[in-house]
Amino acid sequence: MLRRLTGLSSLVVLLFLICGVACAGSLPVFDAATVPDTPDYADDTAWLTRPANPGEHLVDVFWVYPTVLHDAEHWLMDTASPEMKKSAQPTLVRQAGVFDQVANIYAPMYRQMNMAALSLSKSEQDRLIAYGMQDVWNALQYYLKHDNNGRPFILAGHSQGSNILVNLMVKHWGSIGAESRLVAGYTIGWSITRDDLAKNRDLRICTSAEQTGCFVTYNTVAAGRQKVAPTLLKNSVAVNPLNWRTDGEFAPASMNMGAKFFMDDGSVKDVDHFTSAQVVDGGVVVQPKDPALVAVPAAVFPEGVYHQFDYSLFWNNLRQNSARRIEVFLAGQN
Repeated sequence: MLRRLTGLSSLVVLLFLICGVACAGSLPVFDAATVPDTPDYADDTAWLTRPANPGEHLVDVFWVYPTVLHDAEHWLMDTASPEMKKSAQPTLVRQAGVFDQVANIYAPMYRQMNMAALSLSKSEQDRLIAYGMQDVWNALQYYLKHDNNGRPFILAGHSQGSNILVNLMVKHWGSIGAESRLVAGYTIGWSITRDDLAKNRDLRICTSAEQTGCFVTYNTVAAGRQKVAPTLLKNSVAVNPLNWRTDGEFAPASMNMGAKFFMDDGSVKDVDHFTSAQVVDGGVVVQPKDPALVAVPAAVFPEGVYHQFDYSLFWNNLRQNSARRIEVFLAGQN
C-alpha cells in the first residue's frame, strides 16, 4: 500500500505523543536572547507565498500553515531559514490547494512553536506561541493595509495555524475594520468553542453552505473518539463539511464529492463518496470507505483521530463550498 503524505500537520501532536517530556528535554533551555528576528512583511522573503499577479482572482486567501517545526534544536521557527520554507511549502498544495482555483493565496512565514512545547506547562506554551501569534497578527495587518486593495478575502489554516487564527479572531474580530470583506474563515483542525463565541459576539459560525462572514471549524474522528482528539476542545462547535450544518443531521457518503490523498511517490489518489459525516459531541464523526487510506501508526495519533486528514477527507466539498461562498459574496456586492 502506498503511504500518504498528510501536509505535515500530524506533527501537531506527534512530538507530544511519541516523545513527550523527552523531546522537550532534548531541546536547549529556551533563551529569549536567541529568539529569531521578527519577520518584516514588507519583504517578500517573509512570505511563504505572495502572488506576483494579485489581480488574477477577485478574492484572496490568507493562509496560516500547520506545524512543520519538529527538530531538537529550535523552540521557535526561524522564518528566514530556507529549510523551514521548504517544509511549509507542501501545505500550499495539500491543504490550501482547495482554494487555489478561486483565490490569490497569501501565506506569511511566522515563528511557530516546536510542538515539543506541548509537554511544557500552559504558561510556557503560551509564552512560546505568543511569538507566532504576534507575527500572524502583524502579517494580517500588513496584508490588509498594503496588499488586499479592498478585495474580499478568506481566512484559512490548519492545526497550529488555525489555533493562532482562532485566538486572534476571539481577541480582535469586530475591531479589525475589514470584517465586511470576509467571505468566510476555514479554521479547520482546531476548535472554536462556545466560550470563544461568548467572549466575542461578533464571531459567527457558518450554519449553511452559502452563508458569508462566518467561520467553518471541525475536527474529524471515528465514532466515540472525541475525547481523545487533542485538538477537539471542551464545548467545541463544529460545522459538517458535507451539509454545512452545526446540528447532528447525518450527511451520507453520497454527498461527499471526493477525498484526495497525497502519496509518498508523488501521486494523488482521488476517491469519490469516501465518507459520511455527522456532528456528534463537538467532533465530525466519519466512516471512511477504505480505512487503510486513513490508517496511521498508533504512536502518531490515538486510533480513530483523523486530524491529518481534515482537509483530504472533504477536499472537493471544501473546494466547491469556498467557490460557492465567493460567488454569493460577489453577487451581494453588485
